[in-house]
Amino acid sequence: MTFLNSAFLFLLSAVSIPLIIHFLSKRRIKTIEFSSLKFLEQMQNSRMRWLRIKELILLALRMLVIALIVLAFARPTLRGFAGSSRATTSVAILLDRSASMDSEGQTGTLFEEAKRIAVRLIESFDPGDRITIIPFPGQADLEIIGPTNVGDKLTERLGATELSYQKGHIGEALNKALEILRQSGDINQEVYIISDLQAAGFENLPPELLGGAPWGNIHIFCVTPERTGEDNVAVTDVLMPTQLMVPGENFEIEGELVNFGRGRLENVLVGVVVDGERKAQATISLPPSQPTRTRFAIKVDTPGYHGGYIEIDHDNFEPDNKRFFSFQIPEKINLLAISQSADPAIPIRLALDRAEAGQITFAGIPAANILREDLASYDVIILNDLTSLDASREGAIRRFVESGKGLFVILGKSANSGYWSKFLPDVSGINVDPLAGRDGEYLSWNNYDYEHPIFAIYGRGSDNRSLPKIPDLRIFYYRNLSGGRVLGSTSTGVNLLAESTEKAVLVFSSGFDLASGDLPAHSFFIPLLVRSVEYLGSRIIGEGSSGIIGEPMRWRLPGNMTIGLTLQSPQNAVENLLLNPDGSGSSVSITEYGPPGIYTLKASGMVGRPDRQVGLLSFNIDNAESNGETVTLSELSQLLGVDIISVSPKSDVKTTVLQARFGRELWKEFLLLALVLLIVESILGRTSPPRVEEK
Repeated sequence: MTFLNSAFLFLLSAVSIPLIIHFLSKRRIKTIEFSSLKFLEQMQNSRMRWLRIKELILLALRMLVIALIVLAFARPTLRGFAGSSRATTSVAILLDRSASMDSEGQTGTLFEEAKRIAVRLIESFDPGDRITIIPFPGQADLEIIGPTNVGDKLTERLGATELSYQKGHIGEALNKALEILRQSGDINQEVYIISDLQAAGFENLPPELLGGAPWGNIHIFCVTPERTGEDNVAVTDVLMPTQLMVPGENFEIEGELVNFGRGRLENVLVGVVVDGERKAQATISLPPSQPTRTRFAIKVDTPGYHGGYIEIDHDNFEPDNKRFFSFQIPEKINLLAISQSADPAIPIRLALDRAEAGQITFAGIPAANILREDLASYDVIILNDLTSLDASREGAIRRFVESGKGLFVILGKSANSGYWSKFLPDVSGINVDPLAGRDGEYLSWNNYDYEHPIFAIYGRGSDNRSLPKIPDLRIFYYRNLSGGRVLGSTSTGVNLLAESTEKAVLVFSSGFDLASGDLPAHSFFIPLLVRSVEYLGSRIIGEGSSGIIGEPMRWRLPGNMTIGLTLQSPQNAVENLLLNPDGSGSSVSITEYGPPGIYTLKASGMVGRPDRQVGLLSFNIDNAESNGETVTLSELSQLLGVDIISVSPKSDVKTTVLQARFGRELWKEFLLLALVLLIVESILGRTSPPRVEEK
């Protein structure tokens, strides 16, 4: 047993007061023999023995009552851990501000309740105690408050702490708490975790925190705000269309939803909003814990940057009820066709340098002029039947591909198979075999990936005579391709058209001339070229437009920009960004975020001119935050190797913490026992008046 106010124990000396009074009240009596009272002597001796016993009992009761009252003021506790009630305390409060803390609690969101709990906890400490608040997770670094003494400034800074919407992970915060407390010389050292204990936040903890040894005499408490419900439905992904995005034409987007509850849900309403306008909606059924996808056909009439989201109705966790996406429908795709000779290939020019090519702006140069051209001003490059490239020109093409832009390589009869078999695997992951074929023989190109945007329109038209179909094509000279995604092949298994799985690169293993095949003679030739260029142009423009809050994102800008950039959040907060020029384009690294939503990227213009929009970025929470699975305190105790004391969020925090720190206080029991003894003493000490009998 320990005493929280041991200074009162010196008053136990007051227990001697009844004893002193007892001895002082004793009078010396002179005995005088009286013969007529002899017969009462035996009876009187018996009664005096009882009176002496009664006096001793009353004396003991009075002394015990005083002792109990003094001990009650000293605040006795049943048991406690190592520490001192009179010593100062060093405290680290770990405040969970991850996205999952935006769930609905008993009196607001879990994060709002967590901050109120932290304030009550701070108020429970003494003025000399040193408090450190560690909100986690942080952006680039943890935004630590303290160590400092209890005061209004501490609670003000706590009140200004906002939800981060990031994936929660407590490892860095525990490490920082351990570092701060180790530097403290206080006897009492404590860590308070205020968190919903989501399991994902306690995965892969640093090894140096485990096993119990790192914590020594540091004691860990945990306060868990209570959710109002466990069921949650999340929009976990948005898949942008496999079709080409052209103004005024329908395209499909696909949403993925997961029911994190235990029961099946029927008639869940899902809608799509683009640029603030609801485009489509549907009702679906969601089995528990199983990703379910649904498609929506939408149409956007104007080119440019667009943003939207797929949403469901309200539930207990709002941040995952919307999944944001952004895309750009290009007004123009700047195409550069590079051929071996000074006269660019006529079939490609005739197919693409025409009004019917729509969004495509055509330019053609010979390979000798590559270094004179500003490649960064183009979106797609076609390398048409080049023999090879020297080191400097090859470097320019490599930088163009690395910048995220589109490359279409056409390997005709003139292409050096030895050179391209080294260059293409490096930049695209596609391997090239030597040239094959002979005059008078041909292969039939008749296998196509109809799921791919280039050929999707023909796949849908297989049962509709009003839509175009791919004719029978003859290929005379060719190279077999391997690696990447195969988009077209012959009936004999020769792969003719392939796409890189990592870069915006297409490779066609035959030529676009009549000596290599009859492809240029068919009406299919122009749609194939146009759709291939539109696909590459659309792909690179949308590259990197979606990110996860808390994860660094690199956004590559079209063109070679050298002006300042700002990022505007959905709440209109503006952050300046630094450009990272890399030769063929520019990029920015984005690490600071606000809530989920559509962020606007703006470039500052000249003096007196307004900023112009150069991109829309969509940011969403990590899907792990939607999973309500939690870790128990026993599991966490076993993981860290220390006993973790649970503190109820509804309890009197100060009393609960003191009892947990020093044990259960018994002062009420001591006072109650003192009261009972006083009653007993009053009953025993009561003297009855003598009875008089008449005879």
